Amino acid sequence: MKYLCMNCKIFIYDEDVGEPRLNLLPGTKVEDIPDSYRCPVCGFPKSYLKPLDETSTPEKDEIKDLNYYRNRSREMLGGLCGVYPVCNGDPDHLCMGQKYGAPIGLGGAGQGKTFEANYKALQQYRLKMRVIKKHHDPEISTKIFGKKIIAPIMGAPLSGAKLSLNDAISEEDLYWALLKGAQDFGSIGMVGNTSTSPDELGAHIVGKNKGWGIPVFKPHPQKRLIELFKIAEKLDVIAIGVDLDGSGSTYWTPEKNVYRKSENELQELVDCTKKPVFFKGIMSPEDAVKVVDSGASACYVSNHGGRVLDSGQGVADVLPDIAEEISGKIPILADGTVRTGFDVLKVIALGADVALIGRSLAHVLISGGVAVQMYLDYVRDDLRRAMILTGCNTLKDATMNILTKQNY
Repeated sequence: MKYLCMNCKIFIYDEDVGEPRLNLLPGTKVEDIPDSYRCPVCGFPKSYLKPLDETSTPEKDEIKDLNYYRNRSREMLGGLCGVYPVCNGDPDHLCMGQKYGAPIGLGGAGQGKTFEANYKALQQYRLKMRVIKKHHDPEISTKIFGKKIIAPIMGAPLSGAKLSLNDAISEEDLYWALLKGAQDFGSIGMVGNTSTSPDELGAHIVGKNKGWGIPVFKPHPQKRLIELFKIAEKLDVIAIGVDLDGSGSTYWTPEKNVYRKSENELQELVDCTKKPVFFKGIMSPEDAVKVVDSGASACYVSNHGGRVLDSGQGVADVLPDIAEEISGKIPILADGTVRTGFDVLKVIALGADVALIGRSLAHVLISGGVAVQMYLDYVRDDLRRAMILTGCNTLKDATMNILTKQNY
């Protein structure tokens, strides 16, 4: 009997044939497939396999490109997110505006001014085109936390399927899509944690992915956070992050408190594990210096996508000053409305070592890892093109010299 994955509507499992990619021998019944099974196309579990019949035929007529997956997400996020061609924090967009205590979905905190500032701050920089130079195909691979990645692009830590994604996907499947999509692309995915799921869920999913991924925890009470670090370390994750700006998250109830962390607490977290540790939510040179002094392995410049503090600065407003202060001491990660490969190049030129993508992956991950990988491939292709057109042979060539600044 044949079964169709009802998420991607592409993969068909034939019990008579089995599936060599998943080490499923011919004759393996669906009910005998291990619970660890994941669709080789979209990464969803076996519960999505349904008998193939006339009402569940594969969608062969429509080209499965990024537009297909974005359109599909637009339907699934109806009333919450418009999946607009340009995701820029426009006040007229569906996700924006005061929510008066209701979940903010994919929008920004308060009036969304920090979300908007992220976009405007990055777009004030323009790339200088320089094409008279001996051709050299750009070298864009790099290393982070001791691992080689295909490009300086990673998936930002996402979580909150119930509160932010219309409950259109389970929290576990959200994490799988991020991790597998980034891995298949040739990079590393991060997963967050949310108030509606166990704190350690993301770490356990990374563990099931043979450790290939990074859990990022909210700033829980110190004792609990150290417990989570120990769990992650045993699961042999690549690194461990703490989302310091999550201390202002609107989604965490009094029963699941989150807190600011002192310099001593940062150092205690670094010292409690042999794994690389980084801190996210850094938006000033002063905090960046404290991250370096803690012994952390990286500094993550971010304002949580503008989702915790309204009327704040954009990431690109502060990134150059932070880079001037700590560049060369530890790697710098940065996000902030990074949507394209051209944005990635600008973020690298502003001082980051790796750029991270958040909302744009949230728009497609509902369709699984295949859509995440496709989006990251799209970004990498644009990055290569941008480097050629700005005279950059290597990532080290991407400096402020390839940028010009406009007023906004």
